[in-house]
Amino acid sequence: MAAALSPAWAQPIVAWTEGPGPLGLGFPVPVPVDTPLPFDGFRTYAGLHARHQDFALTLDVVHAEVVGQSLAGRDIWAYRLGDGDAWTVSGLPEPAIMTQGGIHAREWQSPEVLTGIMETLVANRDDSHLYRYLLDNLNLVLVPVLNVDGFLQTQRYPTENYYPSEGGPRDGRMRRKNMLNADEVLTTSGDHLMGVDLNRNNPPFWAFSPGRSSPSPTSIVHHGSGPHSEPEVQAMVAASMLGPQSRLRMYTDVHSFSQVHFSVNTANARRNAIQRALLRDFSRFHVRLSGAKDYVDLAGGPGGGIGSTDEYFAETFQIPSWTLEIEPSGTLSPDPHPNLPGCGADYGGFATDCHDGFILPESEIRRVRDNLAQAFAIAYYHQAGPPAVAQVRFIDEATGAAVFDAEWDVVAEDARSLHLNQVQALQLDRDYRLWVRFDKPMRWRDPAGSVIALPGQPQSGLAVRTEARIGAQTVVHDPASGSWHAAPGGAPDGYFRYRDDAFSASFVFPASTLGGEVAGSTAATLTVGAADLVGLELDADPATPADWADGHWIGYEDEAGADGDDGGADSTLSFELTDQFQNAPFTIQPGISAAWFDPSHAGEGFLIEILEDGRAVLYWFTYDEQGNQRWFIGLGEVRGNTLAFDPLLLAEGGIFGPEFDPDQVVLTPLGRADFIFSGCNSATMRHTVAGRNLRQNLIRLTSLTGLDCLPTPKGLATGVSGSWYDPDHQGEGFVIEAIDADRVLVYWFTYDDQGNQVWVFGEGQLDSGTVVIEEALISSGGLFGDAFDPSQVALTPWGRIELEFGCETGTVSYDSALPGFGAGSQNLVRLTRLAGLECSE
Repeated sequence: MAAALSPAWAQPIVAWTEGPGPLGLGFPVPVPVDTPLPFDGFRTYAGLHARHQDFALTLDVVHAEVVGQSLAGRDIWAYRLGDGDAWTVSGLPEPAIMTQGGIHAREWQSPEVLTGIMETLVANRDDSHLYRYLLDNLNLVLVPVLNVDGFLQTQRYPTENYYPSEGGPRDGRMRRKNMLNADEVLTTSGDHLMGVDLNRNNPPFWAFSPGRSSPSPTSIVHHGSGPHSEPEVQAMVAASMLGPQSRLRMYTDVHSFSQVHFSVNTANARRNAIQRALLRDFSRFHVRLSGAKDYVDLAGGPGGGIGSTDEYFAETFQIPSWTLEIEPSGTLSPDPHPNLPGCGADYGGFATDCHDGFILPESEIRRVRDNLAQAFAIAYYHQAGPPAVAQVRFIDEATGAAVFDAEWDVVAEDARSLHLNQVQALQLDRDYRLWVRFDKPMRWRDPAGSVIALPGQPQSGLAVRTEARIGAQTVVHDPASGSWHAAPGGAPDGYFRYRDDAFSASFVFPASTLGGEVAGSTAATLTVGAADLVGLELDADPATPADWADGHWIGYEDEAGADGDDGGADSTLSFELTDQFQNAPFTIQPGISAAWFDPSHAGEGFLIEILEDGRAVLYWFTYDEQGNQRWFIGLGEVRGNTLAFDPLLLAEGGIFGPEFDPDQVVLTPLGRADFIFSGCNSATMRHTVAGRNLRQNLIRLTSLTGLDCLPTPKGLATGVSGSWYDPDHQGEGFVIEAIDADRVLVYWFTYDDQGNQVWVFGEGQLDSGTVVIEEALISSGGLFGDAFDPSQVALTPWGRIELEFGCETGTVSYDSALPGFGAGSQNLVRLTRLAGLECSE
């Protein structure tokens, strides 16, 4: 091939210019700038790549993968955006979505938009709303630049082109294809038409359309030697496997220009309808952003195509798939944008050669990049899946106590189980608050914080229906009392995980209406109807989680129980009403401060401290999945009869003994724990660690002297209870429980000499402020969660511990017989003071 190349003078090289000429733009000619940071212009490939890599190296929500090499041996990168696991926050398999850019080299808008998607998600990763939800619950696979060789060729020559040539400029700035049989020197003319159009190199319609896909190596639409013959397209397929492919729900190839969606219809009518709704939501949202640019859906197929990537994904995986052609508008017939002049003229340019549509003015790219990133986020949200009711609580308004709690727990990849906890029957004519939690954020807010419809969605989609059916009667919540929650905190006045994932309303069951229906304990059915941000109705049966298969939703039932694509109101929950007087429900008292455990999990447990300021402290002594000791800590609030510890924190990095360095202790959020107490001696606990809800029924293990759900006299024996630590050893400490006038339990949450978590415990006598534990113990063998088997827990003598206490300060000395611990001492100060207890020496 090299011998056939002709000298540069055999073809003219013409430059794009701002002024009139063969390739006159009418606006400044963009030249890429070698910076990773977004600005009002275009970045070089090196700048874009540096931006992507910086995110991957510094953030836990961006994960870089080399998925192949170009013809020239350059790495082709894909980036997975998300929390890095394969599971949603509720424990279901994560859906995958793939978005690709840079397949046609000259379309500089495309890599900028892909990078803008990444930048927008990263910038808003802590928004506790839309973007955090996407990162937690989706695996977003982004390929910013597929045609790396071609893109670099266009940026070597940002103004220069071979022209005229086969109807337009074809090499230099206007190269479209990859670099097969072409070198990187513009002055070699014989190869300037060579290369493969990577968007014609795909099955099932490879070489199917002679008018738009050519076997000629010099054609602008040369389809290559066979389907997926090019290494770049093979890299695209490898990127899709990061989904993995079985979890894909959406694919978009980002191009320019024409300002349309070229969507692909298949023979699957349900898939096509979902795709139309998805693109409608995308476009209706986008047109309401700055610039008001409308994207029209121009659907093609089924039964034929040009060998494009979107056809491959639509037909192979039966998912919504389309080519997004970025603005400006073009010269399509019929014209989807008849009110726009088209091409560069949309920005006041000359449009003398409509190839100027590929060259977006620098002044427009920031808006295009940011707006499309936001619109893609809405599309991602749509394909994340329909909403479902996740949890319902009735809270007694007078006491703040939860009297009914229902929650759907994931028990398999395709199943949820309903957990019901009715502390007491709901009473007629008593004021309650209904709190409903959904599994995704459900509402949009204006800058002032008011709930509004998502831009582009109808106001009617904001309606929420909650009602209870008792026999022939229906009780509907007071619409004026209903509200969505923008502050954290959970029931009854906060959201659970994402802003506006929870709604609450006042509820009264009037005796005047229901007197004939309620006699003694009577069953009632709750109905909840709502739509999410994009108008998707609820999955009416959460027992079968909505998923995607065969080109449509599965497990997405309507009110009649039919599995389809529309959803409906959820009527799966029942509760008990009564016409009998009910005593006020139990609320948390200071005496809840104690050790608690699940009898089926003997060998692990919970230390709860109720503090004087309405807060509570939790220490959970447990094990990891390999049977090693592990402990969590949490700080929560007292609300009626409930405690919520969010987040649970895992402490790591401490070294036992004199080598302890508090600066090395790292606290990592690892879940949450919620408790509902039905009395002084019983509670239910739900913890969420690694995405799965696990539940335990707890009973009291200890009772602290001075506390029996009521405060009692002060003294050193009572007042010593609480948390203690050495200020030089922040990150480890002691929990002391005085369980009668002279008997004390001691728990030491610490580490071994390798930095692994350890908890040591023992019992001793309190005598004149001194506690001696002759044989403290350490345990092993328990497994975290449902795998726990108490028969596998083994206790090993650890050594001697002696503590001396005043009301505010103390000392501890220890001498361990186990390797790695040794002997030593610490000076202690009080960390917590328990509600209901006072101390006097």
